[in-house]
Amino acid sequence: MAVDGTSAGTPAARDGTVDLTVGLPGRTGAIGGIESLVLDGRRLFFGFDFSSDQVLSPLIDDEEAMARFAARHMRQRTGAHDELYWAQLVRSSVDGSDLVWRDEQRTFTTCVLETGDAGAAHGHLLYLLSAATVETTVASDGDAAAGAATAHQAMSARSTVANWSLLFAPYIRGSRRSASR
Repeated sequence: MAVDGTSAGTPAARDGTVDLTVGLPGRTGAIGGIESLVLDGRRLFFGFDFSSDQVLSPLIDDEEAMARFAARHMRQRTGAHDELYWAQLVRSSVDGSDLVWRDEQRTFTTCVLETGDAGAAHGHLLYLLSAATVETTVASDGDAAAGAATAHQAMSARSTVANWSLLFAPYIRGSRRSASR
């Protein structure tokens, strides 16, 4: 299982290997479902809370590991469920998505992401970036200059949860390169 991004030519995650026995801080026990996407031909699964638009898990490339993670750290409206229940949801995420209508909106290649233009998937990618991003808030004393500095610190403090940099790093790198042209 490669949740650290080292297989299929995908670069390693910025924050290293992800421990699947630990849930994401502040997102454990949340009600959600299973979604999937394809990056460089590799299917990656993730938990998603549709009511709060938040990613609930790292990107996981193994169906059994995703079902195990969900059984430990996620809930459905009907409560906690076992791995067999979640395995059915993992399998159904391959055939369809509750987030997008077309498969090309959840299929990415590193090469295309590095261009900074994900085509039909661009909007979905930005939505996922928001859903997989955490921010630290910095208090401001009301002074305009301090407020501007606070806003800059807050933007600098944005980071993706778990190993989502697998998906976003090439996109951000490509966007910066194309913006400097």
